[in-house]
Amino acid sequence: MPSGVQPRKSILKPSSTAFKDASTSPTPSREERNRQAALHHANLLQYRKDIEARNLSSTETLLDLPSSPSATSQQPSTADVQTVKDALRTFQPSEFDALVEERNIDRRCGYMLCSQNNRRQDHGGKYRIVTGKREIDFKVVDPKDLGRWCSDECGKMALYVRVQLSKEPAWTRDWQADKPLELYNEEERSAKGHDIRQSISSIVVTAEEGRRENMQERMKDLALERGDRTNIDRGSTKVAIRVKENERGGRRTPRPPSREDGEEGAIEGYIPKGKHGTKRLFEQQEKDVADILRTI
Repeated sequence: MPSGVQPRKSILKPSSTAFKDASTSPTPSREERNRQAALHHANLLQYRKDIEARNLSSTETLLDLPSSPSATSQQPSTADVQTVKDALRTFQPSEFDALVEERNIDRRCGYMLCSQNNRRQDHGGKYRIVTGKREIDFKVVDPKDLGRWCSDECGKMALYVRVQLSKEPAWTRDWQADKPLELYNEEERSAKGHDIRQSISSIVVTAEEGRRENMQERMKDLALERGDRTNIDRGSTKVAIRVKENERGGRRTPRPPSREDGEEGAIEGYIPKGKHGTKRLFEQQEKDVADILRTI
């Protein structure tokens, strides 16, 4: 090898600096690893207890629903619907069944948004035959299942919510990222409620317009009663009012009519023309009276 030439290093040979970081980082001891594992399980147990306490509190809240006795399962209040959705997010199907059983013990329908009593099954027998609209439509059911609800409609709505619950416990999953629960026919009910609100709004507007038109007609009648028949505007409720001030000064004393000069021979206000008009008129009248007397 020529002098002054450095030997090449193999690329496969590891460098001494490759394990510098690994050698400098401290390796946890066995006691430290055990302590970290114990803390992890302790936090998990505490989180599980918090979820169970939350479910217990939610069960007590759902037992008191609906908040209004007049509310029905078909038209529940918005606040009750939101309460059910928030409370059941950490529930499992088994906890939902326990909630239904608690409501049945209180003689209430198992569906949380229903205020009716559940159906009582006093008949004996292990199974019951339920018929449909047609004779061939029948099914064999357990009487306990029929007594959980007040009607088949409430049972359908309750089971619709139950199938959305996760079988995995809430403390082992990110339940806050789950899809929000949906109620049976919620979109249809929301659309129907929107239509009802629109109908009520149109009724209110129509009533207001009718009240306004009635007021206009009453103002017109009032104007007619006052004698103002010329200044009535059909499109407005305003009535023109004319103000006339009294003339100052006292009233004149009436005087009997007096004849002016030259009106002595007037007959009903007519004065005969001519110099001797009055004398000739009297002579003619006397002559006419004499002729009438001769004929008698």
